[in-house]
Amino acid sequence: MSALVVESLEKKYGRKRVFANLSVEMTKNRFIVLLGANGAGKTTFLKVCAGLAPAGKGRISLDGEHKRAARVQLASYVSEEGGFEPHKRVKTILHDQKAVYETFQHHRALEMCKTAGLEEGTKWGALSKGQQHLLSLIVALAKPKPFIFIDELLANLDTAKKEAMIAVLTDFLVEEERMIIMATHAYEDVEMLADGVIFLREDEADVITDLEEWRLEKGQSLKDLFAEVGKK
Repeated sequence: MSALVVESLEKKYGRKRVFANLSVEMTKNRFIVLLGANGAGKTTFLKVCAGLAPAGKGRISLDGEHKRAARVQLASYVSEEGGFEPHKRVKTILHDQKAVYETFQHHRALEMCKTAGLEEGTKWGALSKGQQHLLSLIVALAKPKPFIFIDELLANLDTAKKEAMIAVLTDFLVEEERMIIMATHAYEDVEMLADGVIFLREDEADVITDLEEWRLEKGQSLKDLFAEVGKK
């Protein structure tokens, strides 16, 4: 099982401090929801963990690997900012991934496209924003990396696209032992998939390593948690 460990993380952008002495440990989870108010540092947290941004002070490890270059090799990062060339068709995008990544799960990517209702012959530029998000997620899932960091792909999706994305994630979680960490404000849509939560607030993190146990103990939902922690 994949393990994410963050120890005493400090991060600044100029004079602005994002984190100070932030520590998180998730070692037995498959789907973690990353919560926090706007400006809490969710995107920064994901990028630092994935090795895409320097950490400042502190130590981060993915499956025991501390070096930033090693974390990049272990992680996929997906966000609204990602994209492909407008003229390339879905099937070409997937074929290109297979050519670049020897272990890319091409057949599985095609199956996920069918689940999501993405036609192989459609050009990237002709896809809706929601369909582009779906394809970006599918490409990340089809790379057999143990960690997948997802930054707010559910925002502004219509109901059909959101259901398609959740269907893709559900099928993935049934079959895989990898770890997904997803930052989202649409947490109620993925709450039943999640088994852990990281809630960023004021340089600290509230960590729930067993969400089901927490629900039974507290009698609460993630909406209740968001309201409760937001008052602190």
